[in-house]
Amino acid sequence: MKVKLKVISIQLCLLLFLLVIWEIAGRISPRMFFVLGTPTAVALELWKLLYREGFHVHVFVTAAEALSGLFLGTAIGSMFGLYLWYSDTAARVTRPFIVGLGTLPIFAFAPLMIIWFGIGFQMKAAMATFATIFFAFAQSYRAARSVASEYVEFLKGMGASRWQVMWKAIVPGSITSVLGSMRMNVGLALLGAFIGEFIASNQGLGFLILRAASLYNVPRAFAAAIGIMSLALMLDLIGALIEQRSYFLVQLLSVNKQLWRKPR
Repeated sequence: MKVKLKVISIQLCLLLFLLVIWEIAGRISPRMFFVLGTPTAVALELWKLLYREGFHVHVFVTAAEALSGLFLGTAIGSMFGLYLWYSDTAARVTRPFIVGLGTLPIFAFAPLMIIWFGIGFQMKAAMATFATIFFAFAQSYRAARSVASEYVEFLKGMGASRWQVMWKAIVPGSITSVLGSMRMNVGLALLGAFIGEFIASNQGLGFLILRAASLYNVPRAFAAAIGIMSLALMLDLIGALIEQRSYFLVQLLSVNKQLWRKPR
């Protein structure tokens, strides 16, 4: 506990030091103020956004886009990655295509997303999905292949089919990695939603940042960026709580209900 308090104190002191330096630099140099603003100017713009311009609406829009893409991308990528363990032929056939698509920058698909999904909510959710799907696929496939062979051989020795082995050993053994990939994908989902808003939008945190930058209002852009950082931290916290309770899913899939128990 003392070590944790010490770390938090050091972090707060470091943050305060950086804010003071930033404030002094912005007040001394007009050029520095134009480029970076000051913490007080950022706080003022954040107050205006919160109490005058419906900041919560923009946060909700970006969160909805990112969450839609996060869950869709994680679900689709994880299911496909687990299926490739089930079918070695499919894994060999599709691996080069997956690697090729995964190396493409998300910006390259932005014009196509507009053609396919328009410029509304669906396009931003699709961008977030595309940003997350390949990482989830790689994590789930790697986790499926790393499940201890003793469990697999034991189930096969009891006469279990490949499908039963998958549901009783591979899927439960991959749950932690799948949920971990969802947590890691938070930043990618927000990136996809932000890029979609950057291309075409009239709502969302990306829209606020783009509009502020076009008006050379750097403090407002930083204020909107604080919204994105806060949203990322909140989603990461939710992902951590879900990851900590992964044992519920493991019990549901692989343990008889009469034997369920809570971990110590």
